[in-house]
Amino acid sequence: MKNWKSILYTIGGGCLAALAVFLMFSSAKADEKRMCEGVIVRIKDEDKQLLVKQADVLQWATREGTFPLKGMPLSRIKLKTVEQRVESSGIIKECQAYVNLNGYIILDVVVYKPMARILGNARFPDRYMDETGHFFPVSKNYTPTVLLLSGPYFEQIKGLKSEENKDLLELIQTVANDEFWSAQITRMHVDKHKEIQLEPLLGEHLIEFGKPQKIRTKLEKLMVFYTKILPQDAWSKFTEVSVKYDGQIVCR
Repeated sequence: MKNWKSILYTIGGGCLAALAVFLMFSSAKADEKRMCEGVIVRIKDEDKQLLVKQADVLQWATREGTFPLKGMPLSRIKLKTVEQRVESSGIIKECQAYVNLNGYIILDVVVYKPMARILGNARFPDRYMDETGHFFPVSKNYTPTVLLLSGPYFEQIKGLKSEENKDLLELIQTVANDEFWSAQITRMHVDKHKEIQLEPLLGEHLIEFGKPQKIRTKLEKLMVFYTKILPQDAWSKFTEVSVKYDGQIVCR
């Protein structure tokens, strides 16, 4: 009797295994025949950014329409390749692609957020910089009001993520994230020796900042100029203010 039970268990197990293999094979065959029903683009914080539109992402994903995804067998679409196409635009920080149960390809996209704009010239195009020091292309859709960066120093580098540029990145972050300085300082010029000149929104003066060192101390001295010295004189009286040297504010 026990032998019969053992035989039945063996047969039952074999049938279940065969059924599982059949279902897997059938599912694979069905997947090969499934077509892409379309592409759905979801941009993170879409209502807070204007640099990228859904149509832009679709253009990048389909190679400007030369590789349409809708109507293609899903088995022929390499999602990793689609992600790489979108990210290669340079303005997309991250793209994740997957297929939902209805056969649509979902593209979840994160756009770089500009903190400053690097002004280019005949040899170098304008670029944006995010809060981490990453440089990325400007957008054709929108021009945000951010701190302007200029000067030959930015022609020598591809980003500010290195240890060597940690000090400059800190200064840019400090100015861009402070309510007063982000409103008053409109442009930061950096020469090839990393000497910095600031251009304010109000006043006829330029600010000689020096190298991006002792940032807090220099900004405190500059605040003294705006709160203690400037109110006593006409805004047009000074053409240059220097906080470059220790322990002094030089006004000319």
